[in-house]
Amino acid sequence: MFQGLSLDQAPPYNIPLRFYITAGIYLIILTIVALFFGLHVNSRHDYEAIALTHLLTLGFFSHIMIGSMFQMIPVMLGVAYKDVVKRANIIYGMLNVGTILFFLGFFLIKIPLIHLGGTLLALAIIFFSIISLQSVLESVEKDFLVQNFLAAFSLFLIGAIFGFIAVLGQSGIFDATLYGDIHLSFMLFGWIFVLINAVSYKIIPMFFVAKEFPDFIKKYLYIFMTTTLIVLALAKIIDLTSLYLIAKFLLGLGVVLFALYSIYLLKNRKRARRDISVDLWYFSMINITIASLLVLFNDYIKTDISNVIGFFALFGGAYALINAMLYKIVPFLTWFHLSSNMVFEAEMNDVIKKTDMKLQVNLYFISYLLFTCKVFWNGFFILGNIVFLLSSLLLLRNLVNGSLYYKEYIKKKIDISNFS
Repeated sequence: MFQGLSLDQAPPYNIPLRFYITAGIYLIILTIVALFFGLHVNSRHDYEAIALTHLLTLGFFSHIMIGSMFQMIPVMLGVAYKDVVKRANIIYGMLNVGTILFFLGFFLIKIPLIHLGGTLLALAIIFFSIISLQSVLESVEKDFLVQNFLAAFSLFLIGAIFGFIAVLGQSGIFDATLYGDIHLSFMLFGWIFVLINAVSYKIIPMFFVAKEFPDFIKKYLYIFMTTTLIVLALAKIIDLTSLYLIAKFLLGLGVVLFALYSIYLLKNRKRARRDISVDLWYFSMINITIASLLVLFNDYIKTDISNVIGFFALFGGAYALINAMLYKIVPFLTWFHLSSNMVFEAEMNDVIKKTDMKLQVNLYFISYLLFTCKVFWNGFFILGNIVFLLSSLLLLRNLVNGSLYYKEYIKKKIDISNFS
């Protein structure tokens, strides 16, 4: 089941868990802020909307994804991040200070805070992307997995640069909306989507006992998405509307292809028993398909539906998928680290109780339903935030419990030096 995985060069267990638990805290902060101020947001270009969006994307998504990469690149590719503890601490510090300043800058409309926070975030992401690219390039294998990771980290780097240009645009140096839109495309269709693809190629066959993705997806989808993103950026900058619309259509097509094939693989997996992570995966794929279809029609209707697209893509799509992966990755890494330390009593299924996972996910589904009902009554938005706050608190508790499980069982570590 775990063939091809290596823990020899993996960092300490507490590195990814620190990122995960911090992400859970940001999710709670996001929900509390949205509870009191979310109804005041009218457009995705409002400063409050940008502040809230980045609490989710930087505070939650980026912490989870960066923390996971520090662990998964060594495990999946067998290559180590050099001086990983020091570098992870530097990135963790810059990412957190940057996120807080960036949020406060937009929320309080303080341009100096936006610039300072944006600079720290750009430095953190660029530094992380470069050391990740260096590590992946050291892999002996040059297969599709390595190539997908290289593409994802490159797109993260480019997306950060466009984001920093958009930040400078807050002072009128550049067109903040233009470069902000390009930044959004590279982060959403590039970094998040391509990285999730790369991880999925390993996780779906390994954890769900499903078939492999076909070669045309594993080997060529990242090339298709990367090329199309470059075309989209150029078309946007030089104002070629027709080419820009074609590029958007192709990006949406790539997302729908991956989503539908993921559903097909999971539907036809060998162990077709009920699994909360599978439910989340289905839910995510449906949402990103809806979001992609809405993107295609957004330019042909007079009403601005960018907030609706963001809801389906980020809250319904990316969040659900990351939640699903957390409930596979955290138990696996906990068990894997304990096993490598000769602690064989630990059980992967006991790291986080299934009843706790189900309760958290069901509350998330309820909050999603309440948010969609906001079109009928604004009170549903308040109720949705309250329910999602409970879900977020449970998610944080589950992550903390996973960490506590490790701390309890690592006490049983066998010191093999006593036998030499």
